[in-house]
Amino acid sequence: MYMAHPYPQWTKEERRDHFAGTLTQFRFLGLADFMSGARFLDVGCGTGNRTMKVARHYGVRKYVGVDHSRASLKIAQCVAKEEEFDRFVGIESDLFDLPFPDDSFDIVLSQGVLHHTPNPLRGLQELVRVCRPGGLIALYLYNKWNHWRHNIQKNKVSRLAGPDFERRFHMAHRLYGRKPIEEMTPEQIATFYDQYCHPHKSDHTVGETLRWFDQLGLTYWGSYPPMRFGDLLAAAQHRGKLLTESPTMYSALGRMLVSTALKLPSVEIGKPPFRRPTLLHAIIFQMGYACQGSSGAYSGGPGFSVRKPS
Repeated sequence: MYMAHPYPQWTKEERRDHFAGTLTQFRFLGLADFMSGARFLDVGCGTGNRTMKVARHYGVRKYVGVDHSRASLKIAQCVAKEEEFDRFVGIESDLFDLPFPDDSFDIVLSQGVLHHTPNPLRGLQELVRVCRPGGLIALYLYNKWNHWRHNIQKNKVSRLAGPDFERRFHMAHRLYGRKPIEEMTPEQIATFYDQYCHPHKSDHTVGETLRWFDQLGLTYWGSYPPMRFGDLLAAAQHRGKLLTESPTMYSALGRMLVSTALKLPSVEIGKPPFRRPTLLHAIIFQMGYACQGSSGAYSGGPGFSVRKPS
């Protein structure tokens, strides 16, 4: 499916619009201060639209993007050219058998990939293997509480349309499309395929993900959005300070949080490692995700970062 419909498909202007959000994400994942000169691996890099600009901004020594889709990697090469970034190397490979020796990278990132595999925990173990001792691993997974209604919709599409992803697309559009296909942008079409047509996905709770980290002996480093309330306020204020140069915000909830945060006393941004969320934080956030998911909207949960033992 991702050979036929690479994802995401952003223009240079759309990358610019997302950039402030990505900077805030990397800051509160605790990656920002470690990017300069880093050997950076993006597992499941897709088209490179999410991370190319931020890798250039922070001055990584080398950015290696691994993906199973040659079509996505081809677009990623074009994105690197548009961004005038000559440190990108795209490699077609399998997440479960990465072609690198142990301890090869300073930072290993995987966003929205492990939950499309049959064994996310084993995939995480492979990310840990290629990260150097003392290096950082960041990942993003779908949240089980957030996708409850979307899963009902996706299962209906799969049941009615069968396994063919083109039939799934047209069935999903008939049921849930908001505008004619001919009026949809390439990004909107790619997103619709990503929402309803992929062959496999799993959803995970915050507690389950944290237990994986404990099982593998990894040290909690940060999350985005931050799950402790002081850090969340600091993140909203940080994003608000970037509104002048990057005013576009795609999330109504995000706009509300930023607007409210800017009216409150300024909160100092802490240094990583950030404090790990408690059980109460996890429950409150997941209840919020459950409310957010009641609309059937396709969204996610928190991204996490961890440090590999030295």
